[in-house]
Amino acid sequence: MSDESVKRRDVMKGVATVAAVAPVATAGCLGDDDTGVDGEPVEEIELIVTTADYDPVRYEFGQLIADNWRELGFDVDVNPTAWNTIVDTAMDQQDFDAFTLNWGGRAERIDPDIFCYDLHHSSQTELGARNQVNFENEEYDEAAEAQRRLYDDEERREQVYRCQEIFAEEQPRTPIANQEQIMPYLADAFDEVVTMMGEGLMSFWTAVDSEPAGGNSELRLGYPSEVNNLNPADGQATHDQQTMRLIYDRLMRINTDGVAEEWLAESVEEVDDTTIEVTIRDGQSWHDGEELTVEDVKFSFEYLGEHSPVLDAATDPVEDIEIVGDRTLRFDLDEPFAPFLAVSLGQVFIIPEHIWAEIPDGMDDVNSPLDFDNPEPVGSGPFQFVDWQRDEQMVLEANEDHFNTPNVETMIKVPGADMSTLVRLLEDEEINMIGWVPGPDTVNRLEEDVDHVENSSIEDHGWYHINYQLERPPFDDKDVRHALAHAIPKQDIVDVVMDGMGTVTHSQIAEVNEFWHNPDVMEFGDDIDRARDVLEEAGYQWDDDGRIHYPAE
Repeated sequence: MSDESVKRRDVMKGVATVAAVAPVATAGCLGDDDTGVDGEPVEEIELIVTTADYDPVRYEFGQLIADNWRELGFDVDVNPTAWNTIVDTAMDQQDFDAFTLNWGGRAERIDPDIFCYDLHHSSQTELGARNQVNFENEEYDEAAEAQRRLYDDEERREQVYRCQEIFAEEQPRTPIANQEQIMPYLADAFDEVVTMMGEGLMSFWTAVDSEPAGGNSELRLGYPSEVNNLNPADGQATHDQQTMRLIYDRLMRINTDGVAEEWLAESVEEVDDTTIEVTIRDGQSWHDGEELTVEDVKFSFEYLGEHSPVLDAATDPVEDIEIVGDRTLRFDLDEPFAPFLAVSLGQVFIIPEHIWAEIPDGMDDVNSPLDFDNPEPVGSGPFQFVDWQRDEQMVLEANEDHFNTPNVETMIKVPGADMSTLVRLLEDEEINMIGWVPGPDTVNRLEEDVDHVENSSIEDHGWYHINYQLERPPFDDKDVRHALAHAIPKQDIVDVVMDGMGTVTHSQIAEVNEFWHNPDVMEFGDDIDRARDVLEEAGYQWDDDGRIHYPAE
């Protein structure tokens, strides 16, 4: 065993011990007695983390962070929570103090707009949208809006850089690390496995273009969480979106080079800065046999623009859609929108009007499109839905009539009760890939000990981070956010928890996304003494038991 592995094992033993004894220690030393300070004690922080089985990295670094925050005098309750519950409670309902998250590097997120605008513009704070932290900053909004209007990449990059500078200074979320995505698969099951930056084996192109070997006709994908829903108007979770995009087409797709290319669209013509004409492919049909028409495309943008908070930022720039030919639409934008091809045409699902026009009005017990379970989704994509037995498997089969028919006949998505279950299924060859990094210990073991398993490795432009609910004290105070960020042991998280399979980051745009990444932003982390100084300079006080109190009024 390497020295680094011993170090990681010993450190994580310490984490387990801290997690086990911390509530007792906190109850004993952080009492209600106010001795020698004037301000009120700071409220207990609930830090929501994933369960250890779902994502050992987020679970473990959450414990390390909580330990350091306690050392600063904060009372911290670490709450390991099932991923689907985090999606509902924290991401959809915004009911949290702080929680760990990894914004996955999905293909459409290579363009900086989603991380600049969707996540942090003040217009995106409604329930179900992506600015769950409720960050509002006028100067930031101006930069986020400006980068959308500039078609010149150099000019646009200046505004993207400015977004990163303000974000780093404000710390509405604290970036921690970018991950090296190392995902295991059965080497003998494929002649070629296609991957792309940020998605690894969860890539759209992995499912569609990977070449099976010999008599293998199935892609059996393991993933450590069940899909929440197959509703194109919803889909906060990355796994939901990654599943739906196999069933539903989009006008554009992001290719393996990170560039938006025509997909359901046969051609896209930028008439001028605010006018785009799209001609769709001829002869396309829905999975139920109905013809896919240009009216369906118009309906999709208008319907999802009205009802989908997740897609609001992608559809909001569209002022009007006009059908100008049998297969051609004209999109009129209210102002220039630089990422329109990648973010709007490349993100909005095309849905059948003959089904969705009746939702919710034609259905009992469905008050909103977001309430619709969509139990038997009908799309036009390369895979069509067959069956879904929750917590067991979802079966999709290749759409033989699609213009890009998959190379496998069937795709079976298998949710794992925990990561160890998925790894065992892979070793027993009951699944043939895992679309998730199973943790450094497992990656190392598979690489060293299991001959029939290979690891796919690719850089990720997604980012691990901590979210703060800015509408709640103490997170409404930037000095507190700065202190909490300084106290995060980022380098230890990368070196020990992630076993070196990542890099420390200070921006929402990853270094691997080289053109858009700003390397010169304020840096936080690995300095608990500086964290304490920030709090003291802001007037925070500590009582005789070491518990932190607000500044005196």
